[in-house]
Amino acid sequence: MSAPAELLAWDTQFFGFRVARVAGETLDAAAAEQVDAWSRAQAVRCLYFLARPDDPGTLRAAEDCGFRLVDVRLTFGLPLGGQAWTPAPAAVVRPAEPADAPALDEMARAGFTDTRFFFDAGFPRERAEALYALWLAGDLQAAAQDPAQAAVWVAGGEPGRPAGFLTARLKEGRGQIGLVGVGAAARGRGLGQALVRTALAWGAARGAAEVRVVTQGRNLGAQRLYQRCGLISQALQLWYHKWYSPVEDVHA
Repeated sequence: MSAPAELLAWDTQFFGFRVARVAGETLDAAAAEQVDAWSRAQAVRCLYFLARPDDPGTLRAAEDCGFRLVDVRLTFGLPLGGQAWTPAPAAVVRPAEPADAPALDEMARAGFTDTRFFFDAGFPRERAEALYALWLAGDLQAAAQDPAQAAVWVAGGEPGRPAGFLTARLKEGRGQIGLVGVGAAARGRGLGQALVRTALAWGAARGAAEVRVVTQGRNLGAQRLYQRCGLISQALQLWYHKWYSPVEDVHA
């Protein structure tokens, strides 16, 4: 019999306590009890559950078991259909350069406060900031090593002073937009659309069937950006977290 949840090695190492995720996207009362017993036996401190939103029994079971809703996960996508997409002009969007790294690190640490790791006070804020800085650093490294499979672009600034950025990778024949950020002072100038347009052109040029991106239900700005660029909603899921001693008082 398979375990009702799995330990997440990367999350555990990064946050410094044991983190696990429920297997599957549905729960009932019996399954919730099994998950809870397994998590306590494994000394799990934080348990993730990504739930389907259209099953009332699953949501009741999660809430009755002590899970708390922390995020609405929205997936947007756009089939590329073999079309030729035109990237933004090089004067507006360019590949990231090593000189951009310090500014991009700062933007990554400050730019994703709508995500579940900031919303849930059980995660130290400095670790949440570091998570997105590390994500960006990994994308920069991947783009430098294999620009055919990964890319990072910046917009609206000279080397060392970017006003926005976007990361993307090719995964299983699909373009996946990772992180997108535009500084508050540069918003409203079309830089986000220029970055997304460039990602669409990059994916199409590499034969990607579609481009996808994930954002948060509370991030209305990102949703409007993707909709303006032609991406449509494909999926909605609910992120729940459950905390075990000694941090249960965080949510009291």
